[in-house]
Amino acid sequence: MAKPLTGHGRVTVFPFLHDWETGSRCVLAYTTADSGLTAVLGVIPVEGNVHEPGDLFSLAARHHFIGEWKGSHEQRCGCWLACTGSGSRTVRKPGTIDAEVGWSVDMARVVDLDSPYYGHQRVYAGRITLDDEELMEQARALVTGSLTAA
Repeated sequence: MAKPLTGHGRVTVFPFLHDWETGSRCVLAYTTADSGLTAVLGVIPVEGNVHEPGDLFSLAARHHFIGEWKGSHEQRCGCWLACTGSGSRTVRKPGTIDAEVGWSVDMARVVDLDSPYYGHQRVYAGRITLDDEELMEQARALVTGSLTAA
């Protein structure tokens, strides 16, 4: 398990359907560290959401990517996470939030990639907390609104 990581900068928060069969949803946040060399992806915890994916590297593995990326299994999972985070900024989902904010990630795993993917050489993924509680509430609402509507 990696040490907790903190930073400040642009954070993209978005709702994420992570299991098509069950319709399981969560809220993810993507940002960068080390001048963009590290992709940081985190689950924003939502009380009562029993569908949170837990370990994001395991979530990546469940998506059964077929050799799109090189490297070890863990590196390919990291590439999938970097793609998901980077793609969240270029193909925005309804409700996506972008903010300049402080953040911290814990319960994380980190992997160094075999070569740069999406501008990143490393992927750090875990559970993320934003320093702004109002923004955290807006983020949680991205999934709680869809949970109550379901």
